Amino acid sequence: MATIAKKSATLREQVVGILLDELQRGLFAPGDRLTEQVLAERLEVSRTPAREALNQLTEQGLLRSRPGGGYVVPTPTVEEVRQIIAVRMLLEPPAVRMAAAEYGPTNVDEINGGIEGEKLAASDPNPGQFARANEVFRSAVFGSISNVPLRELISQFANHLNFIRASTLKDMELRHEIVKRQIQIRDAISVSDGDLAEGLWRSYLRYTEETLVAAMMEIANDSEDCDPN
Repeated sequence: MATIAKKSATLREQVVGILLDELQRGLFAPGDRLTEQVLAERLEVSRTPAREALNQLTEQGLLRSRPGGGYVVPTPTVEEVRQIIAVRMLLEPPAVRMAAAEYGPTNVDEINGGIEGEKLAASDPNPGQFARANEVFRSAVFGSISNVPLRELISQFANHLNFIRASTLKDMELRHEIVKRQIQIRDAISVSDGDLAEGLWRSYLRYTEETLVAAMMEIANDSEDCDPN
């Protein structure tokens, strides 16, 4: 059943939220084209909030404008993926150390909520629910640290590379590995072990990079196999 946007003063943000959810669930493939007219008709809104939402996602780097008109889901290179992970490696491990120093039982419960959500979705053939629980985990880890500018910088990368991540999350063994690593991070934060939490997060990011790059290679190989030339 198609998602319909509700009429309200924040219509643009609702359209952005719908598109982000669809990107997160892997409903768009690299190279898929989006237009404001088709989007407006699908969500039963005017073209203005559709255009504003598409422009916002383009400014955030989640879509790219298309020379022939419309927008396209980007196909990042391996180097671009590595660059994004390199930036996350600068920002996130110190933030996890901060979480270990600052968080109490309530924060740890919120982190655990994301992990429990992932466990419930671990066997679901559709990766969307697991991806959403993964975002709950990530938000719980970073969402309450006291350094607001750092928190806001980290949030800018929350939705990048979602279509690749959705492809990797189809792998059931990968999901279990993610949960195992997150439990270790949660436990380190719960006992305020900043050194351990930071080190585990660095390892987690390296693992993320490996799986994303491998997924991109597979996508590239599949494209070559389908090329009649």
